[in-house]
Amino acid sequence: MQQIFKPLALLALMISFVSCGGQKPMVDDIKVSPYYENDELMISLAADLSIGNVSLPQASFPIIHPKTGEEIGLVSMVNLGANQNLLDLVVNVSAISNLNSNIAKLPNGAVLPLIGNNRSIIIPIGPKVELYLSIGDGKVALGVSIPFKTLDAVGRKVGTSALFPVFNKNEIYGAAGLYLSKEAGKNGFGLFADVTNKLDDIMFLDITRRDDIQTLDYNAVIPASRTESKINSEMLKMHRRSKQLRIN
Repeated sequence: MQQIFKPLALLALMISFVSCGGQKPMVDDIKVSPYYENDELMISLAADLSIGNVSLPQASFPIIHPKTGEEIGLVSMVNLGANQNLLDLVVNVSAISNLNSNIAKLPNGAVLPLIGNNRSIIIPIGPKVELYLSIGDGKVALGVSIPFKTLDAVGRKVGTSALFPVFNKNEIYGAAGLYLSKEAGKNGFGLFADVTNKLDDIMFLDITRRDDIQTLDYNAVIPASRTESKINSEMLKMHRRSKQLRIN
């Protein structure tokens, strides 16, 4: 009986951490709260991540306006123990919605989940952390990518790839997952969300009108099955060792 139970248990652990398109996403819950501060529109995003026994570091990074040097938000990671990992993001959208935009890529060169080839305002944060904001066609998409040195070993074995299952929670649709590369420093975690449903018509008036979004891509990003299996295997090892991710 134990011989049967062990592989089944390992399979359950694998599914609970790294998921394919029809399986459990990497976000258990997500809340998006827009509010005003000094008459400027702020967006707060708080995600409860589903990453098994792997834990986030305790870290926070201020978001600095690239032109004024003013602090306009914060990206925070919180590990509460008992497999509870929180990713929090607060940003002053009014302050950056008029900045120039470009077609952004993940640090490993892959297309951004959800945002795809739409143009984005890109704000560098801390050690290679990046914020993405895309506005247009009555939609607002927000994303963040965070490199983790711990995932470099996975990238060396897997190569350039991305695995981003989709989630649909509390009227927020998006994708969260891993981007990987053989090149050190280009491996990490990303989260992208369509926050449109949480904004009312008045709030849209406080965002610079743009046409950066043609259409958002609501499909999961799933690599070839062999690559996905390699990612599953490597992340399962980290799960079993209760690894804590380290920032680059």
